[in-house]
Amino acid sequence: MSSSNKVDKSSDTPDIGVGLPTEPTNTPMIDYEPNPYRGKMPTTMMSRKAFSKAGKPAVIQLNSHVVEQWPTIDVFQYDIIVGSGAEKRGLNQAVWASKKVKTETSQYGPGFIFDRNRLGWATVQKPPHSFIVDLDAEKGLTPRAPREGQTARENKHRVAIKFAKKVQLATVRAYLEGTIDFDNGVLEGINFLDHLLRESPSKSLINLRRSYFARHPVTEERTLLGGGIEAMKGVYQSIRLAEGKRLVVNVDVSNSCFWHPVNFDSIAYQMSGENNQTQFQAACSRRPDGREAVLLPLLKRFVRNKFFIKHRGSDESKIWTVKQISKLNAKEHKFDVTEKATGKTTNMSVFEYFQKKYAVTLNKPWMPLVQTQKGNVLFPMELCVMCDGQRYPYKLNGDQTANMIKFAVSRPPQRRAAIDQGLKKLDWANDPMLKGYGMKINPTMLKTNARILEPPEPLFAKGATAKPNFSGRWDLRGKVFLLPNDRPLKSWGIVVLMPQDRRPPVTKDQVEQFKKNFLNLYRGHGGIVENQNPPIVGGIVDDAAAIEAAFLAAGNAAKLRPQMLLVILSNKSAEIYNRVKKSCDCRYGIMSQCVQASNVVKNQPQYCSNVLMKFNCKLGGTTCQIKARSPYFKEPTMIIGADVSHAAPGMVDMASMAAMTVSLDKSCSRYGAAVQSNGHRVEMITSTNVKEMLTPLVKWWMANIGQGRPPKHLYYFRDGVSEGQYAALLNQEVADIKNLMDEMGQGAPANMPKITVVVAEKRHHIRFFPPQGMAGDKNGNPVPGTLVEHDVTHPWENDVYLCSHVAIQGTARPTHYHMLMDEANIDVEKFQTLLYEHCYQYQRATTPVSLFPAVYYAHLASNRAVSHIDLSKNELARINREKRAGKGVIKISDGSDTEWPKLIPMEPTNGIGMGMWYI
Repeated sequence: MSSSNKVDKSSDTPDIGVGLPTEPTNTPMIDYEPNPYRGKMPTTMMSRKAFSKAGKPAVIQLNSHVVEQWPTIDVFQYDIIVGSGAEKRGLNQAVWASKKVKTETSQYGPGFIFDRNRLGWATVQKPPHSFIVDLDAEKGLTPRAPREGQTARENKHRVAIKFAKKVQLATVRAYLEGTIDFDNGVLEGINFLDHLLRESPSKSLINLRRSYFARHPVTEERTLLGGGIEAMKGVYQSIRLAEGKRLVVNVDVSNSCFWHPVNFDSIAYQMSGENNQTQFQAACSRRPDGREAVLLPLLKRFVRNKFFIKHRGSDESKIWTVKQISKLNAKEHKFDVTEKATGKTTNMSVFEYFQKKYAVTLNKPWMPLVQTQKGNVLFPMELCVMCDGQRYPYKLNGDQTANMIKFAVSRPPQRRAAIDQGLKKLDWANDPMLKGYGMKINPTMLKTNARILEPPEPLFAKGATAKPNFSGRWDLRGKVFLLPNDRPLKSWGIVVLMPQDRRPPVTKDQVEQFKKNFLNLYRGHGGIVENQNPPIVGGIVDDAAAIEAAFLAAGNAAKLRPQMLLVILSNKSAEIYNRVKKSCDCRYGIMSQCVQASNVVKNQPQYCSNVLMKFNCKLGGTTCQIKARSPYFKEPTMIIGADVSHAAPGMVDMASMAAMTVSLDKSCSRYGAAVQSNGHRVEMITSTNVKEMLTPLVKWWMANIGQGRPPKHLYYFRDGVSEGQYAALLNQEVADIKNLMDEMGQGAPANMPKITVVVAEKRHHIRFFPPQGMAGDKNGNPVPGTLVEHDVTHPWENDVYLCSHVAIQGTARPTHYHMLMDEANIDVEKFQTLLYEHCYQYQRATTPVSLFPAVYYAHLASNRAVSHIDLSKNELARINREKRAGKGVIKISDGSDTEWPKLIPMEPTNGIGMGMWYI
């Protein structure tokens, strides 16, 4: 769909977007006296107000362990510099593992700890000390051969150890007792305890941050994912300051992906996805037009990995590192070889060299060679064996992801058993470092006093409610949506996209039957349909042309700009889906609903009803809202949700996507959304993006909900921000929102909303293990509404763990809500009930969801933003980034020279941005 990035005005078919009626709804804003007031941000996080008394009490276990004893002595911190200080972590570890280091550091006592970077800790204070480590000498090797024009290179490294500061561990206890405020001293103490906990397992296990994996795992702990990748199950541990004036260690299962330790050629064959050697050879070979091999971009993932050589006469103890993958193969790459006996020099290929030197005939000489970090040393892939325990840092494909989920998902009893296996690996009771410092950890999971909140009832049209069952689910059969589409469905169409084999995925009769069933059910759910016979477009091979034809057919048939396209997809290709959304959102500004052809053929009522929840919301309707026991919002209230999604590791040419959602009704059931690129892996939403994304949505809210005024109360729910970024969140994003509200309110202090800021986090390792019965379901998961405020929450700040959903598979993950600021002074029970009950009015589900809807919608929108990328500008920006060190950059067509271009804006004629286009 090459034309999807532009609006084509050259077609002979009339552009029906011009001159046709639309229905804008705006009311004039009220003017206020200007006032330059800007709200100041707090300098510290807010403290916990009180503990909740809502719901019923329950006792559950958590995967955390109480630290019964920890050192309170003073510990001495050292700065440790290996070489110039710029050496990589791998070299630091190699130096630190040397015999010389063990000898030289014995003066610091047996408890000397090194963080594998630049910090060390010991129980004694010593003057500065330095020494030289010769890694070659320790291995009995001669100095490495010099490069041309240089002297022999020595593998010697200077180690300098210098006292930096005293770490007073008593400050940790003082903070937990509430006698001092949190400061750098407390942070330094926790940092030391964290590394104390890591020191022993990091020596015997594969260490990835706070996760540990066995070096030779048993079958049950690893599985092949395909593509030369395997998944391994390990253990995670992290020390935490906790409520109750205690330290706890959070222990959980950790799953990660590693390269399968086999030959490179075997991995390459799996990566290629080819079915035979002939096709594989073609993928590895330079193309007829001279371009690089098709498989070469994937093979470049070998770079920086370690391997050894396996053939007769090879030294398998010698470890090499991949510098790059050569474009030449074993027969193309030639070099000079000098015989020691005769001094004769012969130019030969790598293929000939291995045949003559080792009597090894390469079976795949057509594969690209592996170039190592050591000068011009290259090896054939079929002789290179991937070293064990090397993490795979790239995004998994669809099949690998599915396999990973199957491996990682486990019910609570199985997860608990895996945690117990992990505890055996950690073996705290026999950890020499913990013993040396007098640290004791209870191996039994702690029990906590939780609360079970009462579930609400979703409210539908005519006052009807649904009664959620024990697991929180309810039935949609017989229910009429709370609000139908805001305009009768009149101008719409159906388009069937053709697969590559050009065989129609559905017949015309199947589409007709699906349409009939779909519309009957929609009317049964309260939908207002004027046009029951929309045009059906199919048989067009080009997807862009098919979407255009359906758009024009729908609009011309109804003499009205289309409201909706129902798109029937032949497969689950993300590329095709994104192209459809780019055309509909950005080229035509029309709502679209995609369905799979296989589901059209099945034509099941339950599937249709599930799709209709989204269909109705996109047309301006509302599925349901909760029947509140008391009014949530006694004054005009707006809820804003925000999320920033980042590209997968290794995808350096893709920007982060920011999304912000704004509630569009008084009950905060419907949300509009705006998206924009936000730099590369930048978590804080830029001031420009905050203003550009929120301004249209806030203006719409003021015109349609606020009677021309800003809200009296504003909730800001933010997803995916770590504790270290809380201050930045307040000082940047929240300050920008305040400034915008001040502008919207014309500077009148009385019109400034009171703001409540909450961070919602799901990337954590706290899990609930309730007893079966009132607090737990048949699978061992907590029932929806389980809330934990004690024992694993922050010692003093206002946070809570809430499990609001039922886990479809695996172990439920509660959401961690941390309130950073509350100018409205909300009652604790009211706030927690708001968090839980609003999870029941997520518009496209008949079950409570795990995350507050405003944030959930922002997450959906940020992921959907990928379909709005301007591919031409993105490629130009990539070239610019590569030319940064050159003479200049090329201007993007809109005149900007930004490294990360903006997304294509959505076509605004139909006001798509004020609807739920992203669900």
